[in-house]
This record gives sequence, structure tokens and C-alpha cells, in this order.
Amino acid sequence: MHTSPYLSFSHGVRQIQEAPSEAPGQPLDAVSDVADTTSEAAISFLQWISSGQREALIALAVAFGSAALFYGVRIGLMMFLPKLPRRDQYSLSAIVRRMVGRIRSYFIFAASLLIAGQFVGFPSSVDAGIQIVFVLASVLQVAELLQEFIVSFIKRGAVRNSGDAVALASAVNVLKWLANVSIWSVALLLILDNIGADVTALLAGLGIGGVAIGLAAQGIFKDLFSALSIIFDRPFQRGDVIRYGETWGTIEDIGLKTTRIRSKTGEQIIISNTNLLDLEIHNLARMPKRRIEVGFGIIYGTHPDQADSVVGMVSKLVNEMDGIDLECCNFAGFGASSLDFELVFYSLNPDYIRSRAATSKLLLAVFRKFHEEGIDFAFPTQTIHLASLPADTTEEIAGAVERSLKNVTIDEAA
Repeated sequence: MHTSPYLSFSHGVRQIQEAPSEAPGQPLDAVSDVADTTSEAAISFLQWISSGQREALIALAVAFGSAALFYGVRIGLMMFLPKLPRRDQYSLSAIVRRMVGRIRSYFIFAASLLIAGQFVGFPSSVDAGIQIVFVLASVLQVAELLQEFIVSFIKRGAVRNSGDAVALASAVNVLKWLANVSIWSVALLLILDNIGADVTALLAGLGIGGVAIGLAAQGIFKDLFSALSIIFDRPFQRGDVIRYGETWGTIEDIGLKTTRIRSKTGEQIIISNTNLLDLEIHNLARMPKRRIEVGFGIIYGTHPDQADSVVGMVSKLVNEMDGIDLECCNFAGFGASSLDFELVFYSLNPDYIRSRAATSKLLLAVFRKFHEEGIDFAFPTQTIHLASLPADTTEEIAGAVERSLKNVTIDEAA
């Protein structure tokens, strides 16, 4: 058992070495040695204080004064921080306030005793015990503050996320668990290292075990982190209509491993989060408006003035219709059997069903207007020119063609 322990603070930031009697040993042995050392230091400290020496009384006064100052600063910050502007309970000022609230009394007293030791020299046994207590208290306090900071930022992202509450709750719980395990594992290793335990074998075992678990469950972890990416990055959320590859449907549920999609044909599609994010995803629910293109043609027999009026006529119909915004209507070119026009407009309601209903209403209005104006829509036609044939032969061929083909125009030439 060593009465003057070997102590290192933050791996070399601060080292206190007082004649180590043996090399770092097993964790249980190191804990036992530290417990004995602190017990001896506590007994020595109480004896020193009860002796009534002037230095002991000064040290006690400095320790209590330092503790009162720390408590005063903490109370002041707790009263001042809520007055700062904040968006919600996870704004930066609110997070700092909760971190200040988690400054523990054991750390304040350990720090106060350390400060007192700088003003008044403690006995060597007392000083060694205070150093041990301060290092352990600092590790625990930093772990608590770091835990509060990370968990608060995780909840901040969840609170400010308008996605699925159930999926968010699951993701937050997973992240909190991972954060807590990581923080307190590191804290435990720091504590063991600082009390003189040999953590090399423990680190090696944890490393090998972590690699084995990672390799065995790499698919699960990939899907898990993909789920966290979906939930917090929000490429889509429950209720959105998305299209990926040749499939499109409505998001029904975002799990920690899979996403469930209700396809347009009615069946439920279950796809892993990793595979889904590997695809190019079109979020149809995020369209502010839906762009629709419609092409139509009128017959070549239309008078040029009538053809010229088509653009203005159709544009007026679009502008008079609610929920539709015109982009352009133009004469597009000369087709094989029609004068081609192009109509492009936006449905201000991007919902697929409503957009289709608005398109149907507009096209029927265009059809009705063309009928009133005597403008004929074109359809595929063929013109056969018959020349240098007797009249009876021409009539016979024309009759046969008309019987065998529909939509055929016969132009008889002398």
C-alpha cells in the first residue's frame, strides 16, 4: 500500500509524483490504495483543524470564503441568464444556464480546499489527499457538464425539428445513450488512470471488443446512422410524397433501420435507410407549385388570323382560372399533320390529385372555346395524291382507301 500515491492529471497537463512505491497495478488495488490515502488525509485534516493552529483556521476561512464566492457566482449566473433573449428552452443561454446549474457542491468544495492549500501550506498527507479529491471531482464535473451540453444540443435539434415525433424520440434516446456511454467510459478510464491503475490492458480489450462488435453489426449501425441522418437532416418526413428510382409513394414511417412507404399502387414498400439514401430522392411534397406542360395542335386548314389568336385566347383562359399561373403559351412549330402549340403553366397547389383536376378543368375550357370559335384540333392525317389515272380507277382506289383507312384525305388531281 502506498501512502504517497502517483497521480497524473489529464495525461501530463498536471502531474503530481511523490515517490511512487510501486508501478501502476490492478484497478481494484489502485482504488483501495486511493481510498486508504484519502481516509488518512481526511483524518489528518480534521486533526490539524481541531488543533487550533493559526494556519489551520486561516485555511478553513479561505476554503469557506472560496466556496461562498463560487456559490455566489453560480447564483448570479442562474439569475442573469434567463433574462437573455432566447427562442426556446434549448437556446444557447438556456443550455448554459442548465450547465451552470449542474456545477456540483463536491467540485466547489474540492476547488475551495485546493485554493486554501495555495494560501496556507497543508501537511503533506493532507495535501496529497486534497489533490486526489480535486482531480477525481474535476473529472466527474467535466463529464457531467459535457453530458448536459451534448444531450441539450441533441434535444435542441429534436425540438426544432418538425418531423415525426415518435421517430425523433427514438433517435434522441439512441443518441443520448451513445453520448452517455462514451462520456462516462472516458471519465472512468481517466479516473482509473489518475489513481494509478494500469488501463493499458483494459483499453486493448475494449478496442478489440469494439472492433468485433462493429464488424458484426456494421449493417445495423449503417442503417441506424442513416436513420439519424434522415431524422435530423430531414430530406423527407412522414406524410411526404417522394420518388426514388422508378418508384414513388407516401412516407408512412421512419424507423431506426427501415423506412416504410405506401406506393401509388397501394402496397407498402419497406426499404433500408442506407439503401434509400443511396438513391436520388425527389421530394414531391416540397414543391411550392407544380409545373405542367401541355402540347396541342390545330389543323393546317386553320386561317392564319385564327391561328394567331390561339395564343392570346388560351393565355386568357389560364389567367381567368383560379389556382393556375401561366408561364407561357407559344406557337411551337409545324408538325407532320398539325400546327403545334406549347402551353406551360403552374398549378399553385402542388398536390398531385388537385393539379390533375386543375389541368382537366383548363383543358376542357380550351376545348369548349375552340369549339365556339370553330378551331379544329388536329389529328394524324395522310393525304394521297392520285394523278394521271382514269376517273373510274381513281374513284375505285379512293373508295378502297377510305374503307381501309380512317382519317385519310383524298386529293384528286386531274
